Amino acid sequence: MRTEDDLITALRGGADDAPMPDLIAGVARLRRRRGRRRTHLLAAAAVIAVASTGTAVTLRGGEVAPAHPAVTTSASVAPPSGGPIAPAPAKISTVRAADIWPEALFTMPAKNADGWRYRPITALSATEVLLSAESSFERAGRFEIYDSSSGKSRVVTEVPKNPDLEGYITQTAAVDGRTMAWFSFGQQADGTPVRDIWTAPLAGGQARLVTTRTGPDADIDEIAVNGDRVIWSLAQGGVWEVPSTGGTPRRLPGSDGLHLIRWPWAGDVGSGPGDRERGQTKVVDLTNGFVSEVAAQKDVTGLRCAPFWCVGRAKSGGFVQRIDGTGSLRTRKLVHIGPLTPYPILDRFLWTGSSVYDMRTGRLATIDNPSTWYGSGTSSEPSTILYWGASKGDNPDKFRVLNLAAVPPAQ
Repeated sequence: MRTEDDLITALRGGADDAPMPDLIAGVARLRRRRGRRRTHLLAAAAVIAVASTGTAVTLRGGEVAPAHPAVTTSASVAPPSGGPIAPAPAKISTVRAADIWPEALFTMPAKNADGWRYRPITALSATEVLLSAESSFERAGRFEIYDSSSGKSRVVTEVPKNPDLEGYITQTAAVDGRTMAWFSFGQQADGTPVRDIWTAPLAGGQARLVTTRTGPDADIDEIAVNGDRVIWSLAQGGVWEVPSTGGTPRRLPGSDGLHLIRWPWAGDVGSGPGDRERGQTKVVDLTNGFVSEVAAQKDVTGLRCAPFWCVGRAKSGGFVQRIDGTGSLRTRKLVHIGPLTPYPILDRFLWTGSSVYDMRTGRLATIDNPSTWYGSGTSSEPSTILYWGASKGDNPDKFRVLNLAAVPPAQ
């Protein structure tokens, strides 16, 4: 069984292998698209939630999780921590992110060579960021990778269009170190919803249409890619997979009511607005069916748990605890955690918009932000990329980026 340190190391090893919409500062706009929410935060006089974020899977390049057997959600086992884990911080200490994580901060262009606006997705390594390049708002035309060490970008793939569908828009993406997967949605002339699932090699190449889902089967909320499989969950619950080369999708046995968190873990609450106050009760490892039950406190709402850590909201502000109920902390310093990233990032970090809380060290790293907004990457797994304007204004020429995949394990 994996320890917490093993898990963090694996996730960081995988990493090694918005722009904000044109909104008037101070105006909040909540957008929800069926099957997927995006989050961006606009701050004028106050911080305001605009939409919801996604995240992406990062596994060590060349290594993938084993093929998963049938899921047995009726099991009840101990949390997936086969050994001792780091002691929970007793209190919060406030520091500047620039002082403790200088290697994780960098500035990058907000547009590509064609003048298309970049929308960060997630980190691929300590220096590489996966980006969506948009010719207009939410109209992705290309996926690119920016390398902060060289200051250069390269194209991953052109984003295909489907002229037979109305309102065709590309949504959240996922990666596994070698491949990226994403889904695009639109609707037929009679209003029937359609989702196309695509893949492309991160090394560069043509996009491949893996499968098309229609009607109720098209209501996808999260997606992941793992070697030769693409996996997704539905807004109504249930996890599906299909070979990345195409074929007949199959529903994972025992996955009723489950939603992907990040491969291979799933939980029993979704990402829709109606689920915001519900608390998660379990985390399921889809590779072996192990179930970790959440020891939740009654006065906490919106509890969301990764394999080891949970985050939620209490009357006193933000709330964190381990999945077994230990290491709990309540503080108003984490009051904005819910709307930004509902799940812990890398099972370690919490993003409040103006700061990042490190649950392993108890440090709250504040962000020096001269702009009026901030956002997080739009991947399906909790994104490791946080960004904001490098200068004042809503549409800057450059982003300031914090790449949490570049933060050393001990820091």
